[in-house]
Amino acid sequence: MKNSINLLLLKKIIKIPSLSKSHNQCLLALKVIKKEIDNHQIPCFVKFNNNVPFLIAGDLKKARVLFLSHIDVVPANTEQFNLKRKGNKIFGRGVLDMKGPLVATLGPFIKLWQTGQKQFLFAVTSDEEVGGFNGTALLTKTLFKNIKAAIVPDGTGDDLIIIQKAPFHIKIQSTGKSAHGSKPWKGINAAENLSKCCTQIIGNLNQNSLESTTATLTQFHSGHTTNTVPAKAIAIIDIRIKKQSEVTDLIKKLDLITQKWKCSWKKIDEPLFFKTPKNSPFLKIWIAVFKKITTKKPLLKTESGASDARFLWEDLKIPVIITSVIGGRAHSKHEWANIDSLTRLSKIIFEFGLLITNPKTKASQNIFNDKIRTWTTLKN
Repeated sequence: MKNSINLLLLKKIIKIPSLSKSHNQCLLALKVIKKEIDNHQIPCFVKFNNNVPFLIAGDLKKARVLFLSHIDVVPANTEQFNLKRKGNKIFGRGVLDMKGPLVATLGPFIKLWQTGQKQFLFAVTSDEEVGGFNGTALLTKTLFKNIKAAIVPDGTGDDLIIIQKAPFHIKIQSTGKSAHGSKPWKGINAAENLSKCCTQIIGNLNQNSLESTTATLTQFHSGHTTNTVPAKAIAIIDIRIKKQSEVTDLIKKLDLITQKWKCSWKKIDEPLFFKTPKNSPFLKIWIAVFKKITTKKPLLKTESGASDARFLWEDLKIPVIITSVIGGRAHSKHEWANIDSLTRLSKIIFEFGLLITNPKTKASQNIFNDKIRTWTTLKN
């Protein structure tokens, strides 16, 4: 296997402004990836869910291990869609989140297929940055049913993410009475009322820590003119829940607080959790390969952000490796990734794949199957 990342391919897809809702641009980027896969005679297709494109490469019937990435990125200025290199760092929209890790994963996938390992499936969605509900959420219920384990290179750094908080977005509404801004006593200010309600909610829920549940006000809308007491106000609160056991109590708090302020609230989405137990056999195999290649053990971390791994966990109950590469400033104009780290991720994935599915060593295949059965027993 080449000890370098395919920077030419990465440059091509960085060039394409594949924003989540720019379906044509996402499709164009997926076609570039498909062309690369087609060059290696690996089955590959691009299809759509509700006009949102996705790519699948491999044999759906034989595949047991999924490599899952996404091609969509958040908005950026034009200059950021040009890959730039400074020493061992590359810069550009998506080099870290997550076109860089995508390319780093594609390399070992192709190499594994070339060596006869057809138990792997390579998938790329295009709506992860806006929730993943037309991508992985639907694919887990259809095309991924035979998958027994997955690798999602969408974490922070090259450590292992064993917990991702569940995103739970809620909309809160307050209704008041309109009046002229010069005579506020004649109205009921929906914005002021909603502001107090949101402040209390955040004060009760937000523990302001990576290791705990958080809540933050992300949107607030009220009124249409500068001199009118608003009769309606709407807010969005972004809640990140660490433990599923917290949900019932959290909802009770929302009910009590909104009732107190005569507001109403509703869910925008359902909280979906991701957690990989530290004693997961699949995790242990990855740690062993990581240690062999890097001479160090990866840290096991909690991550405040979410990924499409939560759908795999929720629907398939399979072990998932969430990791990425050394880099920083994702979603900013200074997003960067380390080239050596991208290359190292490729090498780890390749050797990991050989270890768990080597057809020449029956014992290795049995070990992999036993690990999956052990995992299933653990979950049940």
